[in-house]
Amino acid sequence: MKKKIAAPLATIEVVPTGDTSISWDEIWSFMQRFYETDRPYVEALIRHHASVALYRAPDDGRLIGLTALDIYPTVYQGRKIAVIFTSHVMLDQAFRGHNLLQRVGWRTFLETRRRFPRLPIYWFFDSFSYLSYLLLPRNFRDFWPRHEHPVPEWESGLMNHLAVEMYGDAWQPSLGVVRRSGHKRLRPETIPSPEQFGNDPNIEFYLRANPGHAEGDMLVCLVPLTLRNLATLGVRAWRRSRRKAL
Repeated sequence: MKKKIAAPLATIEVVPTGDTSISWDEIWSFMQRFYETDRPYVEALIRHHASVALYRAPDDGRLIGLTALDIYPTVYQGRKIAVIFTSHVMLDQAFRGHNLLQRVGWRTFLETRRRFPRLPIYWFFDSFSYLSYLLLPRNFRDFWPRHEHPVPEWESGLMNHLAVEMYGDAWQPSLGVVRRSGHKRLRPETIPSPEQFGNDPNIEFYLRANPGHAEGDMLVCLVPLTLRNLATLGVRAWRRSRRKAL
């Protein structure tokens, strides 16, 4: 069943990847703007996930973004948790800053809480662009990795546990990155130059932590979706909406 979510300046559908209404030609055409890749390879990667969020422009319904999604439980050191995993996060530059990703995140959190009402929830994702990494410092208080201090021991172990499950031998725990597949890399023209952001310590950290991002290496990230983090997310999203309205 499709689930429609209201969003500023765009509509969003969260669709099971097995839904026959999905236009994979449309997705492939959009993804080529961002990736240098092979269609069978990247399409198989997305189909491997449970669902995909499709972002559409309000004027003509064209695809302006997507996110692959999974929700699942796991057990680490005897503790059962719920995991939200996201990958292939792409958004047209003109629609950044409108809280589209945050709204999908909130909807996914509510679905996860419904399915796992008593479990702590963690957001786990991979990033091979500092633009996606910037979602963390711009929306949350607690997240890892970060430039201010090292990953705590328990969270570091959880990240390793989740990465082994998800990536197998491609995961490099000593580096905190997933090694490139050779089939997918970001088109450099789709990402603004780091200099445009000034001396941002978060971008500087990302470039140090994942020096092979331009070739397809991915930095693994973890966010605990606690009440404190969700409150921070809500306040910062509200402030962005206020600025857009002025």
